[in-house]
Amino acid sequence: MSKNILNQLVPKSIFTYSRQAMMVFAMAVIAVVFIIIFRPFKIYESLDFLITENPSGWINSAEDAFFLALSSVVLFAMILVMSSRVVLVKTMRDRLTYRGFLVWCGVEFVVVALGITLLSASLFHPEYTSLVRLFLKVLGRTTCILFIPYIICWLYIIILDKAHQLKTLKESIANDENTLQKSYVLFYDDHDEMRLSVKREDLIMIESADNYVCVWYLNNNQIKKSMVRNTMKRVAQQLGDSSVQRCHRSYMINMDRVKVLRRDKEGVFIEFGIEGVFDVPISRTYISNITSWLMK
Repeated sequence: MSKNILNQLVPKSIFTYSRQAMMVFAMAVIAVVFIIIFRPFKIYESLDFLITENPSGWINSAEDAFFLALSSVVLFAMILVMSSRVVLVKTMRDRLTYRGFLVWCGVEFVVVALGITLLSASLFHPEYTSLVRLFLKVLGRTTCILFIPYIICWLYIIILDKAHQLKTLKESIANDENTLQKSYVLFYDDHDEMRLSVKREDLIMIESADNYVCVWYLNNNQIKKSMVRNTMKRVAQQLGDSSVQRCHRSYMINMDRVKVLRRDKEGVFIEFGIEGVFDVPISRTYISNITSWLMK
């Protein structure tokens, strides 16, 4: 990992009791399967678990002793690790970096090895007179046995982190698209490909031109026109309930740019008060809708 990654915060979503319990359980299962299948470092022979005297006689072979020791050690290790993760979730979930989590796992690893050492010394290896020697032996085997489960745990955390980042990125893109749609008017051609985006406040009107529409807008206070291959009907459907409303079979206007609604003997017209932009007629079909918009 690079220094930048190590200094990043681990996502809080990883530090939930359910996810940590699942990770601890998965680590225990992987460790047990690894020990049973591979019997690393001749652990079955070298540990030489004692067949203790017991009234019931249910431990009567080295195999029985092996599985008793394995069950006891794994259960004890799970309790230690789960206790560590409970403390972690309660105290550090909001401010733990990857570097801090790596240190936490290292300390956790040593504590587990120390706990297993004390358990082994009291139950399985009373012949050891040096706890340090037994600890080093247990630490070496614990490191090799739990290395793979801890690596898988880290990979799982990294995958969750990347999934969280991807979700955040998607939400950010969706928010940007919503902002774009609110701030800009987007024009698509007859193949639904976006051809033009105009700031909502700069759009003046849309004029029908056979199989095209002519978009009138301001750019640096100058009137500009842009042709997009599409029909007025489809453009009206694409803009939906925006402030760009149809006022005539050949025109759509930006209601936010309307300055004057004028009625005279020739009909009803919209004035924009912009030099170079003609007055746009309003047909009877749309007069009611336009009037309602202006009265909002």
